[in-house]
Amino acid sequence: MKYLPFRQIVYSIILPVLLYVWGVPFCEQYLTQYHQNQIQTILLQSDKSLFDGEVSVTQVVRDNVSNYVEQHLSFSLFSVYSIKILSTSGECVYPAPVTELSIFDVQQKIAAENYRLLDQGLSAEVTLYAGPNAPLSLGALVVFCTLTLGGLYIVYRRQVRFFAEERRERELTITTLKDGEKSAENELESLVYRQEVLKRNLKKARTALSESNESQTGMLEEIEVLEVLLEENEELRVRQKDEIKALAKSIAEHPPIKAARSGKRKSRERDAISKRLKTLYKELQVHDRALKGFLDLEEGMRLKCEEVIHQLNGEPDLVTVKRKVFGGKGCDTFFETEFAYKGRLYFMRHPGGKVEVVAIGTKNTQATELGFLSRLSGDVKPA
Repeated sequence: MKYLPFRQIVYSIILPVLLYVWGVPFCEQYLTQYHQNQIQTILLQSDKSLFDGEVSVTQVVRDNVSNYVEQHLSFSLFSVYSIKILSTSGECVYPAPVTELSIFDVQQKIAAENYRLLDQGLSAEVTLYAGPNAPLSLGALVVFCTLTLGGLYIVYRRQVRFFAEERRERELTITTLKDGEKSAENELESLVYRQEVLKRNLKKARTALSESNESQTGMLEEIEVLEVLLEENEELRVRQKDEIKALAKSIAEHPPIKAARSGKRKSRERDAISKRLKTLYKELQVHDRALKGFLDLEEGMRLKCEEVIHQLNGEPDLVTVKRKVFGGKGCDTFFETEFAYKGRLYFMRHPGGKVEVVAIGTKNTQATELGFLSRLSGDVKPA
């Protein structure tokens, strides 16, 4: 029903019935008139003389009609058919009982009878009836249904192609909108990170200004520049948020096809990996952001990443720290380590020696992870 319009289905039901109701009576009338004219034409054809009494009119008519019926198979298409040959006075010449003439019947009697019938004139009456079980009725029904189903199939194939094209266009639109949303989110995170950097620089500049009177003029200029940059970055951030909202609204208007099943599968995988990590590494905490980054890794990088997680659980002091990020007064300190050359893992130490894996990513997602750590810095409470 999805690909077939209701109107076409109604037509496919009604049309064969109408064609059957109109077509079969038309065939009956047409063939009746046709055979009646043909029989009238061959009715008295004979090699022998009728006026000389060599053969009777009745015999000639019976032979000609019988041969005509045998030669035309269209009579077998009807349930019932009848052929009558009548004189003008209403005398039935065919069908008529066969009368054997005795040897004493002379040709004069036959000739006189023939002359009488010919003088009156003969007319043919053909009656054809096609019942529900007649070959003509069944054949017409099969032909009309076949034609209707053929038309319905053509409409079905056309609708299937239309919906397939519409589906491809919708998926392409959704993919384009998602790519735009992802790009906008990445740019927004970069702007947020840049804003944090500008704020810290502005704070340092103000502190330096209050401590040093010698470079007061230069510091004021630097503060003004930083404040202008901060305002510009804030405007860019607001515009980026508006763009993300617009993209999210566009995606909502084009719902993805068959996405629920993929989401359930990913959720089951996330739960399974979370449960396994909690079971194997009891001395370690794994942040939800780190779990998401772990799921986004390739299989080979997952193995290398889990080696680092295993070492953090057992001997965290032996883990090679590449650098500290967001450390300082009033902020939490995060440590960055590498795995599989381009993999990045960020962790922090809580009081009591407890280690928490905060984020996992790659070199390509480093800016995104640093933006997340920037937002998280200062908000994380000791465990």
